[in-house]
Amino acid sequence: MHVKGHYFPKASSNYQECVASISDTHIDIKHDEYIITRHAITELNLNSGMAGLADELSFTDGSRFIPLDVNYRWPFKSNNHQIMERLEKSKWAILAAVILTPLFMWLALYKAVPAIAVYSIDTLPHNVINQMGEQSFTVIKKLALDDSELPVEQQTKIQQHFNTMLEQLSLDKSIYRLSFYKSEHFGANAFALPHGRIVITDELVNLLVDQPNALKAVLLHEIGHIVHQHSVRITAQSAASTIVLAVIFGDLEGIAEVALGTGASFAQQGFSRDMEREADSFALTQLEYLGYSSNDFADAIETLQYSHTSENEHLKKVNNLLEYLSSHPSAQERIDNARE
Repeated sequence: MHVKGHYFPKASSNYQECVASISDTHIDIKHDEYIITRHAITELNLNSGMAGLADELSFTDGSRFIPLDVNYRWPFKSNNHQIMERLEKSKWAILAAVILTPLFMWLALYKAVPAIAVYSIDTLPHNVINQMGEQSFTVIKKLALDDSELPVEQQTKIQQHFNTMLEQLSLDKSIYRLSFYKSEHFGANAFALPHGRIVITDELVNLLVDQPNALKAVLLHEIGHIVHQHSVRITAQSAASTIVLAVIFGDLEGIAEVALGTGASFAQQGFSRDMEREADSFALTQLEYLGYSSNDFADAIETLQYSHTSENEHLKKVNNLLEYLSSHPSAQERIDNARE
């Protein structure tokens, strides 16, 4: 059997028009009946072409042979290559890929990734989580926090209420710690770090100064984030989502950059909303257990909502550091849930 094509010597883009002569055990590359090179068929590397592209042969010395006929297929081609080529030509296979790929991505990002994240954080040593929390706290403190200006008496009173709740909930005071800071960036807010530190801003304390039980509800919400290890989970989920999308899109750098950024952002916001609901549920349950009312939590959200809305209307700016409203469930949904 003779096949016309182009022969490329090792590490060269120049080629010769040659003929490949195929026997049962060898393939000869000839030019004007002169044998340029001979190789055993068992040593060949076949780079299977897609539909409409020629099957390229690579030899052990680095040289290549490409048939002129793009539809020619080598007789020693494996069944796996032929199956892949048939799938590439099949309209039904293409349609199935279009439908199944988004389904696979949804299952991977919203089912497999959260499950893996939950499993992975259970295997993390406590010192790793503690180091993660301290590093995050150091960066946030440097960028967005100032020393608290609350009176010492007021801080002490809130700290006593916080410690009392920890005792009643049988939570370790050495892990759950409360810190007061002033922050123009965060405004009236509170947040929890992976290793158990809860930061509450002067602005939030002053906002809820006449609603002490509402402030306790906010603290319970932040305790819920730590109990359920939300900070560590969202970090693991975000990293796993990025890896999954990178595997799916491979080397398509432009598409991958957009997809990785957009996909990870949407996934992270989705995870965050679920975690906020979980922390809300913890706060509402513990409020009832401690003898308070779920309305205290609703009052806190209403006050915060009014404060953030007023800020946005008068100052015309969005808190980019927290993206508070975009990554949380709607305030009205949370208020209605607490009232009910």
